Amino acid sequence: MIYKHQNNSEWNKRSGFTIFEAFISLILVSTAVSITIPTLRVVNLQRKSLNERFIATTTLTNLSERLKAEETWNSLTSQRLDSYQEEVTKELSLKEPKLAFNLIENPKLPAIKQLIIQLTWQNPYGEIVDPVSLSIWFYNLEDKT
Repeated sequence: MIYKHQNNSEWNKRSGFTIFEAFISLILVSTAVSITIPTLRVVNLQRKSLNERFIATTTLTNLSERLKAEETWNSLTSQRLDSYQEEVTKELSLKEPKLAFNLIENPKLPAIKQLIIQLTWQNPYGEIVDPVSLSIWFYNLEDKT
């Protein structure tokens, strides 16, 4: 009778995994989660920041079109612009929005007025973000000089 030597022992025929392997898997998964959560938070804040800048840019663009349609060279004054300021800041969904108008009249070019509109607001940390600015030019078409 010939006996065959078996290489497989009871230890090599296991069907599950050890506690050590489960512990290592748990460490790897928790490391991946601890890296992913802060990354997702940063991505979410960046998305909100881009969305706020888009809202600000769209608001200034719409306001400039409205000013060009409603105002003329003669009617454009600082007092008229104040009414737009209150109305626009109420409608914005930004934190602490501040809308500023700067009406520039050049004595060397009396038929031209430049209006600079600037919008600032606060980010979620309470810091003031870089402003969004837009310039509009008004021409006195009645002045032929």
